[in-house]
Amino acid sequence: RTKRFLSYPRFVEVMVVADSRMVAYHGANLQHYVLTLMSIVASIYKDPSIGNLINIVIVKLVVIHNEQDGPAISYNAQTTLKNFCQWQQSQNHPEGSHLQHDTAVLVTRQDICRAHDKCDTLGLAELGTVCDPYRSCSISEDNGLSTAFTIAHELGHVFNMPHDDNHKCKEDGGKNQQHVMAPTLNFYTNPWMWSKCSRKYITEFLDTGYGECLLDEPSSRTYTLPQQLPGLIYDVNKQCELIFGPGSQVCPYMMQCRRLWCINIDGAHKGCRTQHTPWADGTECEPGKHCRFGMCVPKEREAPVIDGAWGTWSPFGTCSRTCGGGIKTAIRECNRPEPKNGGKYCVGRRMKFKSCNTEPCSKLKKDFRDEQCADFDGKHFNINGLPTNVRWVPKYSGILMKDRCKLFCRVAGNTAYYQLRDRVIDGTPCGPDTNDICVQGLCRQAGCDHVLNSKARRDKCGVCGGDNSSCKTVAGTFNTVHYGYNVVVRIPAGATNIDVRQHSYSGKPEDDNYLALSNSQGDFILNGDFVVSMFKREIKVGNAVIEYSGSDNTIERINSTDRIEQEITLQVLSVGNLYNPDVRYTFNIPIEDKPQQFYWNAYGPWQPCSKLCQGG
Repeated sequence: RTKRFLSYPRFVEVMVVADSRMVAYHGANLQHYVLTLMSIVASIYKDPSIGNLINIVIVKLVVIHNEQDGPAISYNAQTTLKNFCQWQQSQNHPEGSHLQHDTAVLVTRQDICRAHDKCDTLGLAELGTVCDPYRSCSISEDNGLSTAFTIAHELGHVFNMPHDDNHKCKEDGGKNQQHVMAPTLNFYTNPWMWSKCSRKYITEFLDTGYGECLLDEPSSRTYTLPQQLPGLIYDVNKQCELIFGPGSQVCPYMMQCRRLWCINIDGAHKGCRTQHTPWADGTECEPGKHCRFGMCVPKEREAPVIDGAWGTWSPFGTCSRTCGGGIKTAIRECNRPEPKNGGKYCVGRRMKFKSCNTEPCSKLKKDFRDEQCADFDGKHFNINGLPTNVRWVPKYSGILMKDRCKLFCRVAGNTAYYQLRDRVIDGTPCGPDTNDICVQGLCRQAGCDHVLNSKARRDKCGVCGGDNSSCKTVAGTFNTVHYGYNVVVRIPAGATNIDVRQHSYSGKPEDDNYLALSNSQGDFILNGDFVVSMFKREIKVGNAVIEYSGSDNTIERINSTDRIEQEITLQVLSVGNLYNPDVRYTFNIPIEDKPQQFYWNAYGPWQPCSKLCQGG
């Protein structure tokens, strides 16, 4: 596993596939054209606005001359993507310890559509699949050199980036930035750069460990990408032909560089047309000038490549919690200098953290994850069956280890649960059974002292950093049978490391004896009223969590490492054939410090007489 919150060089090994329609349209120039597209894609991923060092490397270029040799491609975008993903996986052969390509890109002249009457789609990919060999794939429709923007956009989805107008990208008080991940290419789009939202999502995606397959450098032969600006290779009239077909040429008197307008005098369409694409970088626009990023600017001598270097660390920010162990964060930017002209992005640590407000919270304060779920009380998200006054509580059991730092909340009094946030607030414990805490959506080591990277642990007495000397172990068994509920033992407030096991009489789960718990008021909190839970569950007793295995086990178990703040009573429910139960329990209780007692000794020794005579 790599360390997180570090910028690493990533190598995206790409297999590019061009279908038979591309062969028919581009002929002998196809390979050079496709590599030119990928050169533009590589330069977009080198732009410093992406906030990471991403190298696009072509390891395989497949040209399908015969339709039968490749995936089934049709107007239906979803079906074509599915077919291509299956096909590319069959072409991905292992090279040593890793697969040959990390992602596959299909470029086709087929007009792809979302539906029969909606054919404005230019590409399709799934979200966040880059290291999944079955789903790391995208399709792009060829419409000239701006196809490079489509490929970069779809690859952005593979890197988990949403569209720039997605609700996840709404910036407080700021306009939506329309860059590579804009949903459509129009006059206001800057497709050479990335929005802050795209940068945030790819960085979080890589930091959370989803880009591990990109860390190895390519071992096989790679294709050299053209270094010339594409407008030097394909003049403006050729760019029109690549979009609208032979005979097309640039419309005169139109604004240069920002949008390419084309006309075909011999074609069916007599007027000027545009696909809203810019002129390619390097296209001559006026004498001594060429297009760069949609603007006509003076030609300069080749600008030097400048690699980036880290700036100074920012001050640590505010603490994420007021008690119980929060996190402060400091960051640094790759801006002294910023990479330019294809220079490398900085490598190394970009975020650092330290603990703050580590003193324990008041026992009256709600659990921190509880608070975060309660923030959604009364919000039902238009989910069928949820009341308007819905109450949300944390969901712990059944959540995958890798998802423990997402906010899963359950409807109170119900088994239904939902993910309400992508991540919990920094400093939230990863679960009820650990000291580790969530930082930037990842579970990180922490001690019982609420300090990040601390190894402090509670001893068997529940004392943080203790030496086991402040408590004693109480152990016992119970095997008496009477119909109904039978008190086994009262577990006092302050007890820790509770472990109770009921061994089945028959060696099968159903032996008619079931563990039960009641609280200090005598109310059942587990398996009361002759209703028994078959499955695993967690019981909250104050801030302590008690785990129950469920009755459907040959060894039924109750356990908790937490300190309980109120007395609970362990009982066994005996029904049916009245087999003898076999209950074994242990727990630790504090050793009471007996106060030192003093008393008069009436028979203490006499002191010497104060006088020799006349009475002393």
